[in-house]
Amino acid sequence: MLNFFPFSNFSLFGLGAFIAPHEAGEAAGSQAESKPITIEYYYKLVPGGTSEWLALYRKNHHPILRELVKDGLILSEKLCERRFHAISPAWDYKVVMVWRDWTALQQARPREDAVTPVLYPNREEHVREEKRRWELTVEHWDDVLKDVPLD
Repeated sequence: MLNFFPFSNFSLFGLGAFIAPHEAGEAAGSQAESKPITIEYYYKLVPGGTSEWLALYRKNHHPILRELVKDGLILSEKLCERRFHAISPAWDYKVVMVWRDWTALQQARPREDAVTPVLYPNREEHVREEKRRWELTVEHWDDVLKDVPLD
């Protein structure tokens, strides 16, 4: 799995810049480019850090994602936690996002850069709190899902 980013360059949407050109090239000229893309983002947190992480996610990241939903880049976002304990793979939260298409992944980073200062005029506080959210994250990985036809 992909393991992301040093904080100073972190963006949840960096995945789009990394994957989309390759996938879009494979799909060039086909309708595959315009199909929704489902990505699961997994977070394993330090013991006792779930409440703080969740509060920081809701305050500092979810509003950015809401803006991307309004823009039509993300079709849906859902945050999940496990109902029962499991040993492996160990994760505390999973965010499932359905992106409009590969192009939306590429468009997300510039849009994130534009909306963040509007939502968070106190840049230092936002950076400090996002840094803290990532300090609480022991592991992070993303799974880009591909639908498999059953018929």
